[in-house]
Amino acid sequence: MEDALAGYRDLLGAAEMAPYAHARLSELAQAAGDLQRGSAHVLAINTGRLREPSLLALTARQCLALGEAQAGLAAVSALLEAPSAPAALLAETAKLLSDHMEPGTALAVLARAREAGLRESAGSAYLDGLNRTYLGALDAARASLERALALDAGFAPTYWSLAKLAIVEGRGMRVDALRRRVAALPDDHPDAPLLLYSLFHELDADDDRDAAWAALERAMRARRRRVRFSDAQDDALFARLAAGSMALADASRRDDGAWAEPKPLMLVGMPRTGTTIIEQSICTGFRAASAGELRDFVQQMRWVANRAGPLHADIELLDAMDGDGLAMVGQRYRTHAAWRAGSEPAFIDKWPENYLVLGHALAAMDDLRAVVVFRDPMDACWSNLKEWFGGSYYYSYDMGEVARRHARFVRHVRMLRELHGGRIVAVDYEAFVGDHRGETARIGASLGLQARERPASGDAVVATASAAQVRKGVSSRSVGAWKRYARQLEPLRQALLDAGVDEDACA
Repeated sequence: MEDALAGYRDLLGAAEMAPYAHARLSELAQAAGDLQRGSAHVLAINTGRLREPSLLALTARQCLALGEAQAGLAAVSALLEAPSAPAALLAETAKLLSDHMEPGTALAVLARAREAGLRESAGSAYLDGLNRTYLGALDAARASLERALALDAGFAPTYWSLAKLAIVEGRGMRVDALRRRVAALPDDHPDAPLLLYSLFHELDADDDRDAAWAALERAMRARRRRVRFSDAQDDALFARLAAGSMALADASRRDDGAWAEPKPLMLVGMPRTGTTIIEQSICTGFRAASAGELRDFVQQMRWVANRAGPLHADIELLDAMDGDGLAMVGQRYRTHAAWRAGSEPAFIDKWPENYLVLGHALAAMDDLRAVVVFRDPMDACWSNLKEWFGGSYYYSYDMGEVARRHARFVRHVRMLRELHGGRIVAVDYEAFVGDHRGETARIGASLGLQARERPASGDAVVATASAAQVRKGVSSRSVGAWKRYARQLEPLRQALLDAGVDEDACA
């Protein structure tokens, strides 16, 4: 390996070969856990001068993996212009962009793949439908997803995306197809949890509650067996977060109302608790851009600590950070996220689990302000339990575990509010849906945002599990939704009480 590295370094002096050497050195540095060297090598590639499709695709992948999203999208733009880009390479890049919540660019690359001769498949039709859902083109999304099933009735993700669209027409056929597939698979099959969650949502929408609950119980058990989560480690993580947040608060100054534009804002909360609709309401009424669900702050923590790991904070990362390093994290976060504001004077980073690093973020950036969303505990936990998540929220497949995570969340953000005062604006979801205009005005004023002269259009990208639901607008239809399954959710209610959640909040 040392000889190989030396050979690649020698090639850096050859103009034609240097981009290839930088790309390979970036891959090898990342594999070795050296994020700083990996980023330095990939950023040394001038993608504006490249026309080699495979190198551009590799550069884009490396940039996105290392948190260099803007540079990664520049590489994709060059790839779109590259002559003779192979269809398979373009399709793979479109999938990569979809996974990184860039639906508009993903669709552009997918269209280019079709021009290059990509044969239609269930996978390509599903990818098209998923990203059209993120963009709010729900009729077109449905057509693509149904085309995916017509091409391959066994393509499991399609059932989930169609279930999330809540389409009445054809539900009976989808339920029958799901039942056949679930019956043919053991619960330990990789597709089983997703198919069972899809079946639950279709049956729940049809108000077949007993059958829906039976499907959900199987889904939770099957999914829980496939993920790794430790309640004890989660408790230790929150204890470490509390200690670090209290220590850092002493060095964190209060916001005096002045800031350098664009101003960073974070909107946090448990997932599926209304964070998306609240963010969209703020961006509609005030001059703030929706930056999406960014992982940038944790990625910059990892870069500064030069410690590879998951896209969420863990104890090892927290132990590697100190006050001096956080100043650099704040600076790098701005440079890596602020471009998403466009022409707006503020941007909202709506990654729900930023609450885990909110104390660190407030210490890193003096002008950062945050919105924390609270929701009825039973509704919050229920919204988690009935959702299939990809690579996040591994606590959400067991009633006891989700209850304890919710209790930890509440304790943690309440502590942060005591430490940071007006820098954190609290929003009660039930109050918001009861008077969303009044609450939006209060939130915007508390954040010091500029009101828009006229409301922004409602065509924002929503690359989350709420993509279809949020298009229906603000309503109270989800308030008290857990009560439809009150009998089955009694263990959840008891787990919340055991975790210290107030009894009145669980009624």
